[in-house]
Amino acid sequence: MHLNGGTTGASTARRRRVPRRLLGTGLAALLTTTGALTVAAQPASAVQDFVQPVQAAWTDNAEPTRSFPPEDGTLPVGTWQGASGDKHTSRAYFTFDLTPYHGQRIISARTVTGERSVADCDKPRELQLWRTDNPTAAPTWKTAPRAVEKLADLTVSGPACPASYLSTAITDAVSEAVAAKQDRLTLMLRIGEHENGLHWSRRVTTLGVSLEHNRAPDVPTRLAAGGVACRDDLFIGTTRPELQAVVTDPDVNDTGSGDRLKAAFAWWPADRPGERTEFEFSYTLPSGSRFQYTVPDGVMTDGGTYAFSVRATDQDGDSSAWSPECRFTVDTKVPPAPTVTSTDYPSEGGWPGHGGPGVPGRFTLSAPGADDVVGFRYGLFGALTYVSADAAGTATISATPTSYGTNQLYVQAVDRTGNRSPQTSYEFRVRNTAPTVTDGNPTGGLGEPRELTFAPGMENVVEYTWRLNDGEPATVRAGADGTATVTITPRKGGSNKVTVTSRTSDDLPSGTGEYHFYLASAPAISSTDFPLDGGDGPLAGTSGTFTFSPGMPGVTGYVWSVNGGEQHTAAAREDGTATVTYTPSEAGFQWIEVFSRTADGIESETASAYFVVFSHAPEVSSTDYPMYQEAGGPGVTGQFSFHPARDGVTGYVYDFGDGPQTVAAAADGTATVSWTPRSYPVDTSGWVRLKVREKIGDVVSDETEYALVIGRLAPTVTSDDYPSGGGAGGPGIAGAFTLTAHVPGSTEFVYRFGAEEKTVPAGPDGTATITLTPTEAGDNYLYLFSRTESGITSGEGVYWFPVADPT
Repeated sequence: MHLNGGTTGASTARRRRVPRRLLGTGLAALLTTTGALTVAAQPASAVQDFVQPVQAAWTDNAEPTRSFPPEDGTLPVGTWQGASGDKHTSRAYFTFDLTPYHGQRIISARTVTGERSVADCDKPRELQLWRTDNPTAAPTWKTAPRAVEKLADLTVSGPACPASYLSTAITDAVSEAVAAKQDRLTLMLRIGEHENGLHWSRRVTTLGVSLEHNRAPDVPTRLAAGGVACRDDLFIGTTRPELQAVVTDPDVNDTGSGDRLKAAFAWWPADRPGERTEFEFSYTLPSGSRFQYTVPDGVMTDGGTYAFSVRATDQDGDSSAWSPECRFTVDTKVPPAPTVTSTDYPSEGGWPGHGGPGVPGRFTLSAPGADDVVGFRYGLFGALTYVSADAAGTATISATPTSYGTNQLYVQAVDRTGNRSPQTSYEFRVRNTAPTVTDGNPTGGLGEPRELTFAPGMENVVEYTWRLNDGEPATVRAGADGTATVTITPRKGGSNKVTVTSRTSDDLPSGTGEYHFYLASAPAISSTDFPLDGGDGPLAGTSGTFTFSPGMPGVTGYVWSVNGGEQHTAAAREDGTATVTYTPSEAGFQWIEVFSRTADGIESETASAYFVVFSHAPEVSSTDYPMYQEAGGPGVTGQFSFHPARDGVTGYVYDFGDGPQTVAAAADGTATVSWTPRSYPVDTSGWVRLKVREKIGDVVSDETEYALVIGRLAPTVTSDDYPSGGGAGGPGIAGAFTLTAHVPGSTEFVYRFGAEEKTVPAGPDGTATITLTPTEAGDNYLYLFSRTESGITSGEGVYWFPVADPT
């Protein structure tokens, strides 16, 4: 059979969610070479499947007992001529499985096929689509299924031949079959009136069905009222309960997303279903979301029993069945404040109290007058812990006080609705059971042993656990009289603390006893050079000494620092003292800190002292470069005068930022220096910070900072062809620009118009003329600076000029 060539593609696609507006004649644009549907991101709607037949076959009247599968995905339809010249007439059959769609609503169904080849494109297309009975076996010409009804003539507008895309709607046929719970649907392609004519035959691709379908949402689940999951005998403690339900939808696309859903809540008095109220949300949420609806004020009353149910609706308007109803009773009555009793810790207990810190006690909680109490909340620091009540509405709990003296147990009753009663504060007194500590060497010094005796604060004490400061705890057995003795050797100056607890033969703990003692150990600080009494101190840069004297025995060294800076060490002399030298570089209020050490690592407290260092920083002045003002510029020499703060100044150390230099002072202590900036400091926007110190012999003073701003002295630009401020010229039109230097002795200009940097010599008058050709209309910029033969550079200038738009 010789047919005209043509191609199409229509293989099975996975499920996709597509907006319904993309279906129909626009489906061809969605088919890829694999048949998959590709859509832009849209809100989830009905599920779109491209369904392939479970059976595809063609028949041949020349071989009436045979059934033939597709060849390369195509099937012949109509009359065609075989290789030997004999005539064949063929029809194509396609059977589809409908079982996955039972119980669903069919929104849209379209067949999709295409022509691979056509015998004669001058003949009109007579391709017909029929619904047939479902065959029990592969159809043959002889056993062909009965044709039930013609569904459509497959025509296509336009001159395309072969037509790669032929489609028609079969929504009613598929909907009726699914509604009738038919498992299969069989479609046939054949040629119409001229089925026996050779010129009307064609070869078609396997027929598929683009099917848009939707399942109704699932019945909502996980209903809750007032934050409590629905159950029998549910009570709610508010007349405005929040009703909740989770909505889900069985439709899921290939990305795992499902339909967006909205929920409707219905509620009514349980004994008056006719007073049903419904509320439907206006917005949608993703499948699996929880909807929450709060009942309005004034519609539910205390003691009333109500029911509610929930229904879900998807974006295609399909709704679930109403959920099973959830019933609840409103109970807003708050239980009375509970009572508390205890024989271990009675409320009327006076001095010295009962039990002790760490000794648990039992407390009985009850709520007289309440018949619906289900539990209590309690705690020594707030009603935080919950315990269920027994059938009589009482509960017994254990609580362990942590401190002696007056304690309180806070209790609230909780009823079946979750309502809490007013809080009861049960007050009781706890006995002080902490051991006492007696120091056998209360005047002992640092590093000297002390014998401590522990005495019990409760009966039947068998052991003590104690600790010095942050050391490891140790345990000692008590003697027959209940006491115990330990020896400590404190190795830390300042405040020290011993903590101790006891335990009885019944394994009851005591409270914690504490013994505090102070060991003076800080060294003394003295200095004749740096007065520590607030008197006049030395000049900055003047060296002086401090002497450290021990505040404890056995000192072998000191650790010291000034103003919280780097720590230094100094070895102690035989008498325990040490002398250190310090040279302050800055003036002002300062402090020194020091602590001492012994050979075996015992450290003292830290001592500190304060002193004042006076400034003798010089004054700086300049008329050429006034402080904080813009003046001069690259290549402009300025004079700077230094004035002493003290008599006897012999010189100055100064730095303009390019390294320190020195200058000798005149007889009156002053000095003058010249400075010529060689470039404009772009990174500091022209700011220069001159730093000056004065010298008296080898003593260097603290620093004076003199801030100044140097001018850019950037070149200026003029142009008659392209004046700044007025559009002129145009793209591709050359113009002349005159550059004028302002740095004395400038010999060239460096400019940039676009990406490339260029240079041009300056004339004797410090000017140069260049020619530029703009390439674009609108804003244009010329960047430039000048340079002398010795390398002095100006700041950068910019010349802006607009270029006229030729249009």
